Amino acid sequence: MSCLVHVSSSESREIHAFRLDDGSGKLDLIEVVDVPGTGAPTRGNIPLAWSRDRSVLYAQIRIDPFPLSVFARDVASGCLRLVDTYPMPAPMAYLAPTRDGRFLMGASYDQALLTVNGIEADGRLAFPIQQTVATPPKAHCIVEAPFGEPSRGSSGGFVYATSVDGDCILVYRLDVASGRLTEAAVVPARPGSGPRHLVFHPTLDMLYCVNEHAGSLAAYSIDRKTGALQEVQYESLVPAGFTGRAMGADIHLTPDGAYVYASVRKTDTITAFRLDPVTGLMTRAGDFDVEDYPRGFSIAPSGRFLICAGQNSNRISVYAIDPATGGLTLVERYPVGKRPSWIEIVPDAVI
Repeated sequence: MSCLVHVSSSESREIHAFRLDDGSGKLDLIEVVDVPGTGAPTRGNIPLAWSRDRSVLYAQIRIDPFPLSVFARDVASGCLRLVDTYPMPAPMAYLAPTRDGRFLMGASYDQALLTVNGIEADGRLAFPIQQTVATPPKAHCIVEAPFGEPSRGSSGGFVYATSVDGDCILVYRLDVASGRLTEAAVVPARPGSGPRHLVFHPTLDMLYCVNEHAGSLAAYSIDRKTGALQEVQYESLVPAGFTGRAMGADIHLTPDGAYVYASVRKTDTITAFRLDPVTGLMTRAGDFDVEDYPRGFSIAPSGRFLICAGQNSNRISVYAIDPATGGLTLVERYPVGKRPSWIEIVPDAVI
């Protein structure tokens, strides 16, 4: 099986597209695509998100007028073709489609808001924007839970968002018919922790959050009826002896839910935790040296490889995941653009 790997680099405004051999872990470069934008190069990230059928890739430059680009994917070659570019009301740190693929959600760190856009049949965005929602300072992530009953108004699915400087996770009801979010709860995090990115367990009612300021990982149980969260575990990601601001960054689970991985930028490490298959609780499996300033990484759909971007090294590294221990072994490094910060990995086939 092969997969497509897309890496966005904010300073050079490029997307590098690779094909991953899921047997060897080797990457073959397909193309390098320019991302439209004006003004000075951005030092933030260029968030990427695939449409639910994996036929369209969304990317945004975080410089005014905050252009969001829509790229169509050629099924045979995997190459991207620019379809359209839209000015957005704010720079987004995170983009994610709803589960049914009808809306694209965004979280703006700089302007502390969430957005919801309709998605047309061809993947273009519908305007005007369905909704903008003000948040506490520095919203950084927005994701829909993999449970709930979308398209049923107030009894629909749940959406979770983070506020780094608000030290909280925001819970919303999603009305998929209209794309509107209605606040359901505000879940306080530990003071000074800085919730950043979220990921759900594939089979258990568990949510995991990497915290930016504290360099920590929190595990929450989820009430499916109300969407409420309850912290059940909290672990530091910082290696012994480190002092200073850790800068927790990204988080991902293996598809089988066996391991959760989280990166810390100032220590150049990714920490692995083994997850209990019944409780979802975490046991530390190891701290692994990776690229310089690992702002973004991703895990292949097979769970065999982890690919990490080094924002300061201008390259990505492929690591083999040991299924018995969760350990990471370097396979190979590849040069990409300037300040790579986001990686998406999807199966080669379109749904």
